[in-house]
Amino acid sequence: MSHQRFRTVVKGLITHRGRVLIGKKEEDDDHPIGGKWHILGGRLEKGEQPEEAVKREVNEGTGLSVDVHQVVDISTFAWEEGENDIIQIFYHVESDSDDAEALDNLDEVKWVQPENLKEELSNNEASRFEDRDNLEKFVEKMIKAPVF
Repeated sequence: MSHQRFRTVVKGLITHRGRVLIGKKEEDDDHPIGGKWHILGGRLEKGEQPEEAVKREVNEGTGLSVDVHQVVDISTFAWEEGENDIIQIFYHVESDSDDAEALDNLDEVKWVQPENLKEELSNNEASRFEDRDNLEKFVEKMIKAPVF
């Protein structure tokens, strides 16, 4: 029996007052999202709980502290044909501040309205929202929700 090893990635759908924070990864020809806009996140470290990993990744990338609300979606994907699948966990996390910085391996960060989210993301990242009902429904609920 063959066992496949999975890498786990956590992503934070970071919200603040009705907007979503996205990041532009620094240019890197060896990375599939180098130079592209994406939902912020990163790899789960050995012995780390996913909820703690998403908090850490958001803080390392933006300087923001966030509260984790819920898992929005869990899926698998591979960057390239023949590569091991990656398990990807999307969390809804909320920041009480919009004072985000581009840190770690980011060139830029910006807050976007949920109705513009897919147009702002790279094609690869935006396609996940079209392919996954839970992500699509999350964005639809954000669009309809009152802003406080």
